[in-house]
Amino acid sequence: MTPKAVLAQMLEDLEGEYRYWLVEEIRLERGIDEMESQVNQHAGELGAERTATFRLRLAQTRDQHRALEEKIRGIRLRLDDLRIRLNEIP
Repeated sequence: MTPKAVLAQMLEDLEGEYRYWLVEEIRLERGIDEMESQVNQHAGELGAERTATFRLRLAQTRDQHRALEEKIRGIRLRLDDLRIRLNEIP
């Protein structure tokens, strides 16, 4: 394989990974919104202890979401770098 073909394959693979994590991030964000809505809606029925437990889980899920956003940003930077490198090769 030529260096350009190798970079093109790397770019294609990384784009697939980017799409996968982007879908996961969207799915997680929707889950957070739904969970928050349900906890707020049923806080009185759940009681203080269970509501606190759910809110703790929600905070942990938000931390996972932030970590995933960072991962996606890193992949995006690598994608941009690969595109630049690929365009520089004649």
